[in-house]
This record gives sequence, structure tokens and C-alpha cells, in this order.
Amino acid sequence: MKVKNKKMKSKRDVVKTIDNILTHRLTTILLLAIITAVFYSSYSAIFDKKLNLGGDNIHYFSGAKAIANGEGYTNTMSFEPTPQTHFPPGYSVFIAALQFISPDDIIFVKEANGVLLWLSLLLLFFLVKKITGNTLVAFCTALFTGIQNSILSFATIMMSEMLFIFISLTALHLAIYLNEKRIRKKGAWKIIAMFTLLLLNVAYIYFVRSVGISMILALVFWFGLLAVQSFLIYRKEKNKTETADLQTSRSWLWQRMVICVLVVVSLLATHTLWGIRQKNAGRIGSSYEGVFMSKTEGQKMTNWDDWKTRVKYNIKMNITVLIPAVLFGTQYDIKATVTKAQWLKGILMVIVFVLGLCYLKRKSFWLIFAYLAISMAVLMLFPEQYQGPRYLIPLIPFFIFLLFNGIVNIVGIVCRLLPQKPKVLVPQVMALVICIFLLYPDYIKAQEGLRLTAKMKTWDKINDPKMNNYLAACKFCKESLPDSSRMITRKPEIYYMFSGYKKAASFPLYATPDTIISYLKRRQATHVILDDWFRHAYVTLYPAIQAHPDKFKVLKEIGKLDEATHQNPTYVLEFNDEWGYHGMWTDGKKTGEGYELYQNGQKYAGYFENNLPNGFGTLYNESGKMIFKGQWKNGIAVRGEGELTYQDGQIYFGEFNNRIPHGQGTLYDSSGKIIHKGQWI
Repeated sequence: MKVKNKKMKSKRDVVKTIDNILTHRLTTILLLAIITAVFYSSYSAIFDKKLNLGGDNIHYFSGAKAIANGEGYTNTMSFEPTPQTHFPPGYSVFIAALQFISPDDIIFVKEANGVLLWLSLLLLFFLVKKITGNTLVAFCTALFTGIQNSILSFATIMMSEMLFIFISLTALHLAIYLNEKRIRKKGAWKIIAMFTLLLLNVAYIYFVRSVGISMILALVFWFGLLAVQSFLIYRKEKNKTETADLQTSRSWLWQRMVICVLVVVSLLATHTLWGIRQKNAGRIGSSYEGVFMSKTEGQKMTNWDDWKTRVKYNIKMNITVLIPAVLFGTQYDIKATVTKAQWLKGILMVIVFVLGLCYLKRKSFWLIFAYLAISMAVLMLFPEQYQGPRYLIPLIPFFIFLLFNGIVNIVGIVCRLLPQKPKVLVPQVMALVICIFLLYPDYIKAQEGLRLTAKMKTWDKINDPKMNNYLAACKFCKESLPDSSRMITRKPEIYYMFSGYKKAASFPLYATPDTIISYLKRRQATHVILDDWFRHAYVTLYPAIQAHPDKFKVLKEIGKLDEATHQNPTYVLEFNDEWGYHGMWTDGKKTGEGYELYQNGQKYAGYFENNLPNGFGTLYNESGKMIFKGQWKNGIAVRGEGELTYQDGQIYFGEFNNRIPHGQGTLYDSSGKIIHKGQWI
């Protein structure tokens, strides 16, 4: 019996020692140091100094430059400066503030995003530690968030994800703090200061990302739920005599009600102000409404079956492909058929998530649950073509947390079911240590692509012919086109940055050829890039070029047609709506009176038949001087009066017959001196 008691005491001592070590302040400092060192090692290895080719980050940067220059939140890349109405201004304001420290420094903005991620890891560590009481789960969550490849990739480009993660975690900390601290006379200023910060945070988070409304609604739901709970406690205490408990419950009720109401007011105020600004800028409604209503091939969502199909697809892809990929660093093909093994893995992952969520402290459970539930509901309604790791970025830290917390709770459940009922802490620590050793190599391996890309100093080194062709087209335009050129291209942001800041605009992604021609004419376009990097150019622009070839002139062809790899050349084309035929048509052919402006600047005006000049007509050169006037047959001048220039510089002007000088005419030398004037036969 004594031996058994000794063993039990020994086990308790081991558990107590481990617990003391994990909860010691020096341990926290050491764990944070490890998180920082591991994060810095990975971040410095994947840090890419090149400008990211995503159009959104260029929009953010140009908007920030406009704000810093006092031009307001405008799009300065298009033909005429216009109010920026697609992205909320929160992240551009952040970049604009950085402009005052280091103007036009893209690398500095990237580094600032890295700092935001590091600060977010610290906030995440303390948040998880607070809501679970488990230091090791907090360590694992922050550690793996700091080396997750999708998060790292967005931490080195000018995108709003890192700022959004940082202020979201700040909002959660402030909300939990305000739920734990009741306003009293002594120290009330701290609560008021934190409350003010929360309201400012709510306003700012709305302007950083539109999806920030998920966090705001989660806060409203949580404080509303707490207010209801306080009201029920107050009613229970109300029938009693005036006691300290009654006063406390009344105080909590009012505090939570006020917070809930003012968070709603903050949301409505920011939404209203942004709506007024958008209306003044000429946009009615959100720019994302059209995105939500669009289908893969440009069609519109029309009925409930469309929505059911979308939600079903999004649930399948997130559970079986996307979330497992970001959690375990696995490669995936979104077009591949989902296997039973993927379904099994995804369902097991969801079970672990549920257990990781259900064993949180009761009050924090509803806050985290509300945020994840609202965010995932939005993603399930998002168009299928936009599904990918990008839109999961703000949620990945929470997925990682639920994974580790779920594993810990599963171990705890198993231990409690065993006959011997061992102390839970030791197996949990062992399980997390095993997870670290199993997952860490996969997370580092998932960074390989980022590390290789970061080592390449220019995009030309990337083996992507379609991308390289497009960038080569931009370089050609930089060297060959005037600054006054007006380019239409699929990615005007990239063109703007790589063409020496020449102006550009995009085109409708799905439209008929005649609609495209009308659009080019309305935008006074002078040039077009037909590229194979972004599929919409060949889907939409190419049919318009095929239907109206006389309105487009090839200035540069880059690359060759490769049917084996499904690659098309990239073209820089000059566009002129005046080029081509303008006149009468019969059965789809040029017939009757009209004129045709040729791409070399010459112009024929007269009669047509069977698509060619036939009958009497006049040909002018590019300066408007008459070249030939007379009879034409099948596009050839046969009889009349005109001008002929010889290779030695001599010029004949006079009458022709069958394209040969015949009749009255004059021959001049290259200096304009008359050589012969008279009759020609």
C-alpha cells in the first residue's frame, strides 16, 4: 500500500512539476523567444523583394500614394483619376502612414506586414493561453501560424490580411478584457480607455476588409448574449433584498448592454459613412454584390438550385481539400475528383475542430464560435471560382488552434475512459510534442516554392512562358509607346507598374464582339494587349479581333502558338475604330457607296462591290493628298488620274489606263523638277 501511495505521489509530483514549468513566467518568455526565432528564420527565407504580380496589392499601393499626396482615395492608374470604390480605404491609409517614413518604398511596406504578423503571433499566444489555460497549446498555435506557408506568402506582399489578423486578435483581446473587468469608481478610466479602443477597432476593421463585418457581428452577438445572461441573473436576484449581488448583476447588465449597443452604433455609423462616400463617388451598393451573384462562366445566380449547388460544392472543397491543405501543408488539385480518403480525413478534422471548440471556457466559446460560424457562412456563399487559401488566411490561425486544442481534448477524453485514469497533463504534453515533430517538416517543406521564388531577383527567371510574355509586352510598350497611349488589358495594374506608369484600363470579362468594340471606342482606347496569361483576353478580346480584324494592327508578337501545351502568343495591337469600312452593306458584303480607312493611313472613298473597290473612287495618302481618282476593278485602279512613285524617287502624276501612265501627265525627278510633261502612251 505504501509502495502504491509512493507511486501516486511521485506521479503527482511529476505533473505538478510540469505544470509549474509551463506556467512559469520565464517559460512564457522562452516560448515567445522560440516562436520569434522560428518565425524570423522562415520569414527571412521566403521574403520576396519583387513586386507581387497580384493586381490588388498594386491598387492598395497606388491608393496609398494618392492619400499621401493629398489627392484623396483615388485610382490614379486609369485614364482619368477616379474615386477608388472597390477596396475600403483602411489598408491604404496604413500604407499612406508608412509613406511619410519611407516614400514609395515597397520593401518597407512588405517588412511592415512582417512586423504585423509577428505582433499577431504574440497576441495569438496570449489569447489561446487565456481561453484554454494551456500554455503548450498556445505555443503550438502561435509557432505553426508563424510558419504556415499561405500566411507567410501574404506577409511579404502589400495586402490587408496581416493588418486584418492583427486588429481582429486585438478586438478579441479587448472584448474578453471588457467582459472580465466591471466598471467601478476606482480604475474606471482603464475600462473606458479599453472600451474606446474597441469602438475605434470596430470602425477601423470595417474599413480594412469588407469581411471584417464577420468579426463585428460576432462581437455584437457575444455581448448581446452576455447581456441576456446578465438580465436573467438580475431577474433572479431582483426579488431578493438589495444586496451586493443584485448591484453587481445590475452593473454587469448595463455594462454589457451599453457595449453591445455602441458596437452596433459604431458599425452602422461606419457603414453609413462609407455608403455616402460610395454614392458620391457614383457607386450604388457594394462592389462585392456582383461578385457574389456571378457564376464561373460569367452567368448570374438565378434560383435556389444555383445557391444549393454552390454551397454544396464549397462545403465539399473546404472540408476535403482546402482546409486540410493549409493545416497539413499538402499539395492539391482543385479540379481533381475528391476521394473517399479525402472525405474521411476531412470529417475527422471537423470532429477534432468541434472537440477543440467545445472544451473552451464557456464565455469565450460563444465568441470564437460566432466569428468562425459567420466567416465560414460567408465563404460558403462565395463563388466557386474564388475558393482558395487566400480567403481562409484570417481563419487559419483559428484552424491551427482548434487542431491542437482538439488533439489535447481527445487525449484527455481517452485518459478519463481508461481504467487506471492516468494524469491527463503528461499524455497531453506528449501528444503535442509528437504533433510538433510530425507537422514541422511538412510546414517547412510547404515553404519550398516561396523560398525558391524569393531567391529569384526578377520575374523573368520564373519558368512561366505566359507570364513572361505578358511582362515582355509591358516592356515593349514602355520602350515603344508614347505616354499618351490608352491601353486596354486584363491586368491594368500590372501593366501600369511594368510599362513605366502608362495609363490602362480593363475590359468586360464576358461580352460580345460588338460590345467590346463599342467599349474600346467609348474608352478612346489606342492599344490592346491580347495575352494568354489571363484567360479572359482570349475568351473575350480575341473574338472581337477576329470579327473586326481591320480595326487592329499587330505591333508586336511575343511567343509562338504551342498546341501541345495550349499556349497562345501574346500580341500588342494598335486599335483604331476608324480603320475599316464605313458604308453600305448587302448580304454581309461591302456593296455600294462608302469609304475604307486602311491601317497604313491611306483612305479609299467611292464604290464597292463584293467587299472590294469597284467602280469610281478616290484613294488618299495618310496626309489626305489624292493618290488616285478614277475607275477601280476588284480592288485595282485601272483607269483615271493619280500619282505613281518610282524606286529612284521620280514621281509621275497624271492619267492612267490599266495601272500604266496613259494620257496627259507629268514626270518629276526626286527634287521636284519636271522631266517631261505631255501625252503618255
